[in-house]
Amino acid sequence: MKRVLAWFCCLVVAGCADLGAVRDISSRLAASSKTWDDVSGDIAGSCQRERVLNPALVDCQLEDKASEGLVAADRVLTEYFNALFAAANESNFTVKPGLDALAGSVGSIPGIDQAQVKAASGLIGLIAKLATEQMREETLRDLIRNGGPAAQTLVDGLSQLVVPRLKARLSSERTQLAGYFAQAILAQRDAIGDDVDAICAGSQASRFSAVGFLLTQEYCQRVAVVAKRQKALDDYQASLSSASKALVELQSSSAKLKAKDVIRRLYDIGRELDDSLAAVRKAFA
Repeated sequence: MKRVLAWFCCLVVAGCADLGAVRDISSRLAASSKTWDDVSGDIAGSCQRERVLNPALVDCQLEDKASEGLVAADRVLTEYFNALFAAANESNFTVKPGLDALAGSVGSIPGIDQAQVKAASGLIGLIAKLATEQMREETLRDLIRNGGPAAQTLVDGLSQLVVPRLKARLSSERTQLAGYFAQAILAQRDAIGDDVDAICAGSQASRFSAVGFLLTQEYCQRVAVVAKRQKALDDYQASLSSASKALVELQSSSAKLKAKDVIRRLYDIGRELDDSLAAVRKAFA
């Protein structure tokens, strides 16, 4: 409600002479990048969960490396969005320790494009450079003009790297869950039929043995979590699309950030972003 009131006030009062819309979208983007961490981290998380059930899955080294690098990319974006917010607020921002090491982690992501590695490195350098300058509106425009394309490359890279990889990973985890629990329930001499997921609906499990019933409860809870995350990947991708749209808008409007039409578009994109992220937070929290 507060955000909606702020939006209307911004449109009505004095043509919105400040940079409130830029501060708003920057803070939303920073919060979004932290939520994206949970999605990136689940590539390794899904592998570790499956490994508990599947002795044939020897290790999760590739998945661990992918999650580590993707979380590093998220952090670079978080620092960039925080810098945008600070510059729009004419507040100084500082470079956090370890920021310069993130480029190496991003570069270790299996399958990453070198343009994305270069974007991360360039963005880190820009943040470090501008953090030493006096905050003014021109600093914000520098961040947008010189950092916006790199940030957009990273955001688009998350869509290319996270979505297909995690989609495949969750599908594998779900298959392993079905095989493991079906075998365990059958070992109790409880008939489950050809469709394992069918035991999660209706009253079939009420006729199982006590152990079979408990196994069914555990299976259904676990598979529901995986299914929710599979579905939320569409929302995750939509949030990245909204973030990319916000960066495009900032770049194309860097010379007129206080214009009413720009303000309206930024707030609209911010609402789209929040709507997409609500389902992601529920699924991956």
